[in-house]
Amino acid sequence: MIRTKTHQKRLAWRCLTALGIALSLMAGILTSDNASAQSTRNSQAVAEKFKTSRDNAISKYTRDLTAAAEEGRFNSIIERKYEVDRAVRILAGNDKNNPVVLTDSQAVRDLVAIGIARRIVAGDVPESLKGKRLLKFDLSALFKETSDGAEVSNRLNQVLAEVQQSDLKVILFIDPIQSLMGRSAAFDGASSALLREAIKSNQVQCLGATSDAVFHRDIVSDETLVSVFSGVEMKEVAEAKARPSDDDASSEAGNSSSEEFVGNKVSSDLRELIDSGNAPARVKAILQVSNTNSAALRSQLAHYGVTINDRMPRFGTLAVDMPVKAVEEISTLSQTRYLSLDRQVKSLGHVQVTTGETAMLAQTGNSGFDGSGVGIAILDSGISKTHHAVYGRVSYSQDFTGENRTDDPWGHGTYVAALAAGKDTDYAGAYSGVATAAKLINLRVLNSNGTGTVSAVLNALNAVLAKRSTYNIRVVNMSLGMPAVDSYKNDAVCRAVRQLVDAGIVVVAAAGNDGKDATQTKLYGRIHSPGNEPSAITVGAANTFGTDARGDDGVTTYSSRGPTRSYWTDSFGVKHYDNLMKPDLVAPGNKLVSAAANNNSLIVSNPSIQVAFGTDKSEMRLSGTSAASPIVAGTAAVLLEANPSLSPNLVKMILEYTAQPLAGFNTLEQGAGEVNVEGAIRLAKVVRTDLSALTLVGAGLLTSLRPAAQTTIAGQTFKWSQGVIFKYDFATGTDLISKYQAVYGSGVLISDGVLITDGVLVCDLSKLSTGVLVSDNIMISNGLTLSDGTVLMSNGALLGDGVLLGDGVLVGDGVLFGDGVLFGDGVLFGDGVLFGD
Repeated sequence: MIRTKTHQKRLAWRCLTALGIALSLMAGILTSDNASAQSTRNSQAVAEKFKTSRDNAISKYTRDLTAAAEEGRFNSIIERKYEVDRAVRILAGNDKNNPVVLTDSQAVRDLVAIGIARRIVAGDVPESLKGKRLLKFDLSALFKETSDGAEVSNRLNQVLAEVQQSDLKVILFIDPIQSLMGRSAAFDGASSALLREAIKSNQVQCLGATSDAVFHRDIVSDETLVSVFSGVEMKEVAEAKARPSDDDASSEAGNSSSEEFVGNKVSSDLRELIDSGNAPARVKAILQVSNTNSAALRSQLAHYGVTINDRMPRFGTLAVDMPVKAVEEISTLSQTRYLSLDRQVKSLGHVQVTTGETAMLAQTGNSGFDGSGVGIAILDSGISKTHHAVYGRVSYSQDFTGENRTDDPWGHGTYVAALAAGKDTDYAGAYSGVATAAKLINLRVLNSNGTGTVSAVLNALNAVLAKRSTYNIRVVNMSLGMPAVDSYKNDAVCRAVRQLVDAGIVVVAAAGNDGKDATQTKLYGRIHSPGNEPSAITVGAANTFGTDARGDDGVTTYSSRGPTRSYWTDSFGVKHYDNLMKPDLVAPGNKLVSAAANNNSLIVSNPSIQVAFGTDKSEMRLSGTSAASPIVAGTAAVLLEANPSLSPNLVKMILEYTAQPLAGFNTLEQGAGEVNVEGAIRLAKVVRTDLSALTLVGAGLLTSLRPAAQTTIAGQTFKWSQGVIFKYDFATGTDLISKYQAVYGSGVLISDGVLITDGVLVCDLSKLSTGVLVSDNIMISNGLTLSDGTVLMSNGALLGDGVLLGDGVLVGDGVLFGDGVLFGDGVLFGDGVLFGD
């Protein structure tokens, strides 16, 4: 049975979590109007009859998009003209006249459907389409309380029978189409044949939507359906395919992100800089384009005085130096996808016992799990290769700062690397990290002052893709970040992270250290980029209070809280916030002792942080999410040693499912809970190693019985969270670990298994089995929620608990910064270096 959770009592939270886009487009669609023809007026009358009665199947299981268009609900929406034109031509044709919109973006799918509905209402369609009604299947209602395919087929039969008995000319909108048609359709495709025959007999037409990959897998590969449906590619895809051979970018097309760009092509901070009146003559920027190899594009850029400083073809990105006066012209080029500032970047001990690693190593067969053979890429300020904690394990080093050195004069990178993989040989193991035998790949993106640029980070991520096979890079740690201004759909670093994850690399990012302001007020909505990227594992900081047992653990006051407040701006200047649930989990990050590079700037400026002394033996105490992140990165490396077949999404699921919920802290503070190495390894060891794209949803995931969902650390036993965070919701159920879910594969987000239909969350049965329960509550570990409409308010204020920022983390001067450096005594230094709880 499909599990759903209505939002009727949670309107405020839906506004906050960016469901407003989908809901404003699709909710409550029930009435009709159209062109002036008599047949259209007849259609109106029939539609009105169904509107006034809720006892019929059409009203129960579909929503009339043409009705909403007639009421003017979509008047402010700018349609996707290219795709709507293409879909209308297909609908008006004689053969294969059932279009399927091919995009991963739910917003774009909705825009195309809305555009068709508006065209029909305006009469701006061929004669054969005038008077038709565009009815969107309400999948949540259709599948509600159904236990088998027979009940679904019965409901579909009722809808089709009512259409046939009435004078309605209907186009059925099915999103995603694979929910009802094709080999992946619910209940073993029980509905597919029924709908196919209705379409072939011209009883109805169909408008579908899905991704390009699923369309070819489930529709094109089915000879009974391929003759019925035609794909509608996005304009950008069609243009790329139509380019002449000398502009061919096939080498980079396969690596481009599947996430659609959205909104205005110029980032808000670059726009504000231009409008300020104080803009410099030239700026360094990140230009994302459809083809970095294009000779035509290079010629156009040169014409406007743009200098290309660096090129990252795998990410479709150019680092440029450009005249400010050319920004508008560059943004209108056909190949321009997004233009943003090349912002500046800054960097943001008892670890083994309190994380559960000691408990894990004590179990039979686990003593050798230390990350051996797994490569962890550290994007930071460099690594001091001679320090005893990492000596002999830095496999590769490269500098991206222009300083032509790979050591660590700033000091942050060595500290971070040792938390992930350091092996303490001088202090009885007191300061060891997690994956003590993992290989380290040193990618220096922060200079001697602890700052860097977006282009340096992109180049480093590009190097990860190039070197991943040579050094078996399975994990990337990013204890740095930038203000989360641009939506993850447009942010160049977020899009690069998605490509790494799609390539099988786990990316761990620090959440940020902006959990409170100067007056100590708790802040929400301060997650940094790339922590706002859904595919990344975003880590907040827990305070262990120096004890190994976890009964007193909590979330630090400075750890950045969700939701993400990055956004995109539409052509009317309206901001659309991502509002994703983040962080994903927390890890110890307060007053941790780890390796200190010799004479590093952090110690020189703050001598009190040094706790052990000696050449290549120094240790220092810092705090922050930048300390918590490498602990999770090290844990991921150990998981991949225990089970090398795990995908990044499976690693993420295992870490969240086995995490310990911390009492008194909500999901926006702690995610699923505090990392639990012991539980994660125990679960990872029993996950099947033969999973593939052909594995069916609902197939067994484990090679043995489910492990007990509890762990004992330092004498204290706690229960696992037994859940996983999606974009806007939290999923639970033993099916998450006992059965295979399609969202565990590559090339998808773990959150793709949830559909949002008219204010209802519903599991997509093509991706999740029926035992996965979805809730939109923001949970506190004692069972209370923050989403009942009394705490989280639509005006952006979080009452009684803290303050939710209106925008992303936007520093006034547009500077890209990291997580800062936290030291643990509560003092805030004027240079921006923070000292934590």
